[in-house]
Amino acid sequence: MRNADLVARDLKSVWHPCTQMKDHETLPLIPIKRGEGVWLEDFEGNRYIDAVSSWWVNLFGHANPRINSAIQEQIGQLEHVILAGFSHEPVVNLSERLIEVTPEGLNKCFYADNGSSAIEAALKMSYHYWKNHGKPGKKNFVNLSNSYHGETLGALALGDVALYKDTYQPLLMEVLTAPSPDAYNKEPGETDEEYALRQFEAMDKLLAEKHDEICAVVVEPLIQCAGGMRMHHPIYHTKLREACDRYGVHLIADEIAVGFGRT
Repeated sequence: MRNADLVARDLKSVWHPCTQMKDHETLPLIPIKRGEGVWLEDFEGNRYIDAVSSWWVNLFGHANPRINSAIQEQIGQLEHVILAGFSHEPVVNLSERLIEVTPEGLNKCFYADNGSSAIEAALKMSYHYWKNHGKPGKKNFVNLSNSYHGETLGALALGDVALYKDTYQPLLMEVLTAPSPDAYNKEPGETDEEYALRQFEAMDKLLAEKHDEICAVVVEPLIQCAGGMRMHHPIYHTKLREACDRYGVHLIADEIAVGFGRT
C-alpha cells in the first residue's frame, strides 16, 4: 500500500480529534504502518521520531518487548471484564502497586480511560463529598488562567484557552479563575520563585473570600502543556496545598502530562 492510498481512504471515513479537517488539504496526514522505540515508519519506509510521545502517553516506546509480552499473555487469559460487580487479578495488583508509590492517604484507585473522564470523575467526587458532609453550597471550582483539562463539558469549563472553549461557552458551568504562576510573565530581575509567590497572593485571596462556596482547586502541576508549555515554580503548589488545607477546599492535580516519571 502507498501512503497516498491510505490517506485518501482516511479522508473519506475518519474524523480526526482536535483537527479542522480542511487543514489536511494542505497539511497531509502522515500514515503510519509500524513503530519501534521512538521511531514511527510509514508505508513507504520513511521514518519519523515520535517527539510528542503520542500525546505524552508513550513513556516506554513503541513495540516495547516487555509490554508487548505482558499484553499477549493477558489477552490469552482475559481480554476484558467490567469493573462494576467484577474484579480480576491485574487490577488488584496494579492498584496495590499504585498505592505503594503514591503519597500517604491516597489508598483507593479509580480508573478512567482518558484525562477528561478522570477530571469529570474528580469534580463529581469533590462535589459529592461536600454534599455528604452537609455543605451543598460548596459547588464552585477554581482553575488557573491559561489552563487546559480536557474536552468533555466539565473538563472544558475548567480550561481557560479560548481556542478550545469559546464556541461551547453557553453549555459550560461557570468557574472561578486565578492568575497563572507561569514564569513567562515575570518582571525583569524577578526569579521564578518570587513570581510564583506573588501570583499566589491572588489565589490565597480568592480562597479566603469564597472558600465556603468552593469544592476544589484544579491545577496542572508545574507545566501548562496545551496552553503553550508554560512552566512555573513548585513553590506555588506547596503554598496552594497549605491554603487548601487551611480553608477546607479540595486540591485536584491534573497530572496527565507530568505524573509517574514524566517530569
